[in-house]
Amino acid sequence: MAGLSRRHVLIGGLTLAAHAASPHKFAIADPNRPLQPIEDGLGEMERRQNAFIGVFATNLGTGRTIAHRGQHPFAMCSTFKTYAAARVLQKAERGELALTDRVTIEPGDLVPNSPVTEAHVGQTMTLAELCQAALQRSDNAAGNWLLRVIGGPSGVTDFARSIGDERSRLDRWEIELNAAVPGDPRDTTTPEAIGNGYRAILTGNVLAEPQRRQLEDWMRANQTSSVRPVLPPDWATADKTGSGDYASTNDVGIAFGPAGERLLLAIMTRTAANDPDVPNDRQLVGEVASVLFAGLLA
Repeated sequence: MAGLSRRHVLIGGLTLAAHAASPHKFAIADPNRPLQPIEDGLGEMERRQNAFIGVFATNLGTGRTIAHRGQHPFAMCSTFKTYAAARVLQKAERGELALTDRVTIEPGDLVPNSPVTEAHVGQTMTLAELCQAALQRSDNAAGNWLLRVIGGPSGVTDFARSIGDERSRLDRWEIELNAAVPGDPRDTTTPEAIGNGYRAILTGNVLAEPQRRQLEDWMRANQTSSVRPVLPPDWATADKTGSGDYASTNDVGIAFGPAGERLLLAIMTRTAANDPDVPNDRQLVGEVASVLFAGLLA
C-alpha cells in the first residue's frame, strides 16, 4: 500500500540526523529528547506540499507533547460538530431536552454533503440520530440542526468558553463556515485550543460519564477519519474531521492503544497558496499522524 510505504519512509527519516532546520517553533515536554528530527520532518512536509501544518499532540499517559503552529489560526470546518454534539449531550444531561426528541427534515434543510439527512426528507430524525450523522458522516444538514438546538453558531462559541477554550469561535452555518479565507477570524480555532477542548469533553468532567461515553462511542464509529488508517490495526480513534476551501483539512481526537495508551492528536492543515480551489489533502494529515504517533510513543 503506497500510503504505508510513505509512512515508513517518513518515520525512518525522522530518526536520522536532521538537515535544513525549520524556522518554526516546536515544543516537546521532555527536554532530554531531541527536537530536531521531528522539526525537520514536519518542516519538510510543509515545503513539499506548500502547506501550513498545525499540530498539538499529547501522550495523555506520559505528558509528552509536540506542538507546531499550535497557536496558529485554522478554519474549524466540521470539527465544530463535536462541540455541538457535546453541548446537545450536556443539555440532555441537564434535562433541557431528550436525545429522543424528533425534528422533521425539510427539503430546505439540505446543503451539500448531507448523506444521511437527504435520505430522511419529509421524515423525522431524533437528536441522537442527528448527532450520529454529524459525527460519523459529517452530515452538514445534521450539523446545522444541532446548531439550531444549541442556539446557533454562537452556541458553539459559548460552549467553547465554558470548557476553557478561549480561542475557538463559530460565526456562520454550514456550508459558509468552510470558506477559510486567509486572515478572516470567523469560524477559526487553533490546534492547541481545540485539542485541549476535545481533551476536556472526551476525558474530563465536562459531561457526566454516560454522556461522555456516548460521545466517545459515536466518535469511535467515525467513517471519515484520516488518522485511523495509518495507525496499527489494534488501535482505535474517537476523532472528527473537517475540510474546507484553501485545502483546509483537519482531524482532531484521541487515539486509543491496546495497552491503555491515549494520544490526543489535533492536526490542522491548509495550503500556503492564495487559492481557494487547492484540493484537500487527507493523505498529508495521515502522514502527520504517523510522525506524531512515532514521536509520542518514542
